[in-house]
Amino acid sequence: MIQLYSEDPGPKAMSMQKAMATLMHLSQKPDLGKVVVMEEGIEIIGYAILVNFWSNEYGGVVIHIDELYVTEPYRSKGIGTGFVQYVIATKMEEVVCLQLEVTPDNQRAKKLYQRLGFKKKSNLAYELEL
Repeated sequence: MIQLYSEDPGPKAMSMQKAMATLMHLSQKPDLGKVVVMEEGIEIIGYAILVNFWSNEYGGVVIHIDELYVTEPYRSKGIGTGFVQYVIATKMEEVVCLQLEVTPDNQRAKKLYQRLGFKKKSNLAYELEL
């Protein structure tokens, strides 16, 4: 997780403490989401954080792909594509919609998501940090 934020910084800095809190929270409350680890043999080559919620607008479960990361040596080998296609094919959590965010400068990720059929939402996102 730390590597993702060093390569593609988002609006908030990542720390080991925040990463561990995420892992602990989702392991204690699996109904809220999960962390999926991608491996090649015994080597971790990527991960995804999936957060699910019911959407009145979509009339079902939406999975927000909070993070999707593949290590540099394994990029452009179909791993990210395969992961998203797996989530779609298995209808994980009876999902009706996948959502995600991408940092504005991450052209590679934008191209991947567009190729997979993701569309840019017309609604603006707002947040109120508490």
